[in-house]
Amino acid sequence: MSRKSSYNIYDTTTEAWKGLYRAIEGAKKSIYWEVYILVDEGTGIDFFELLKRKVEEGVGVKLIVDYWGSFALSNKKIESLKESGIDIRLFSQSRNIFRGFRQWLTRRTHRKILIVDEHIGFIGGVNISKYSKNWKDIHVMLKGKVVHSLLRSFAKTYILCGGKRKDVKHLLKYKYRVENDNIDFIYDHSGRKYSRGRKKYIEALRKARERVILFSPYYLPDRQLLKEMWLARKRGVKIDLLIPLRTDLKIAKYTAYAFFSLFYKRGIRIHLTKKMMHGKGVVVDDKWAMIGSTNIEPGSFYHNQEANVQLSDRRMVKKLKRILERWIGDAKQFDNDSWKKRGRWHKFKEKIAKKLYKFWFRFK
Repeated sequence: MSRKSSYNIYDTTTEAWKGLYRAIEGAKKSIYWEVYILVDEGTGIDFFELLKRKVEEGVGVKLIVDYWGSFALSNKKIESLKESGIDIRLFSQSRNIFRGFRQWLTRRTHRKILIVDEHIGFIGGVNISKYSKNWKDIHVMLKGKVVHSLLRSFAKTYILCGGKRKDVKHLLKYKYRVENDNIDFIYDHSGRKYSRGRKKYIEALRKARERVILFSPYYLPDRQLLKEMWLARKRGVKIDLLIPLRTDLKIAKYTAYAFFSLFYKRGIRIHLTKKMMHGKGVVVDDKWAMIGSTNIEPGSFYHNQEANVQLSDRRMVKKLKRILERWIGDAKQFDNDSWKKRGRWHKFKEKIAKKLYKFWFRFK
């Protein structure tokens, strides 16, 4: 990649929105966008009107939004988008509740990828919704042939959503494999028993020699992940866990709380961001990092469509690390003595949240 403008890392939702908007505004040929939540009312940025305008200019627009994530998107709005010429698809693994309630409710596309003119790509954790406007988040812009992998991924999901194969046949010619030593994409598909995203988190803990920074808004590690964390600590690896003090999902918040004292005893440093932090990923030493949509919890590992990018370019890794270091510096450090004094009601909510989470995702 060229050193000037081949990539950019955004560290807030609003900055990422501006980057997405500028890229879409400059589109000449095509816009392919797959996103979990795309509800632009109240965001201050009218993406839908911009997309309609691009269609009028002759740009082909294909849009995939998750059925559940974008539930607030009204049928009236969807119809107006279709009438304007936007090819919009709703992702839902199964529309029939009677053919499997768990599958019907839990499987979704959690990816956040945008490709403009088959040349500019975005990937990360950023959704489009008013309540996420002031969040800390991580989103990456990449340019060049590296985005071809994202095009193939989009085409596969488009077909899964009922789109015609012939309409994206030209995108299927691309391969998932990226011919660039510094970049690799990690995809997971809904309903599988194996997670490439989870494998990367484990790989980070196994390969680290000095330090691992894990960051995720929702945190429920399984036994193997916990074991790898303990083994890394035994080797002398420093582990920093960066999560929000309060997340937008209460069950996830109290589930994460249940692990705090255990982590503290193992020497894992817990940093609690005062603002909502929605970024997901890991940094290993100064060597490589992963950024994307995969949270460190079973839903992301085994139920959702997820997309991440692994970066080995030292400049990119250092830039991401500086962002995380700044967040850590502004965060509240976990105090185990104060934590022990929390009330019984708080402990009860932790216990119930953990049991519910384990039951729902069949956590082992």
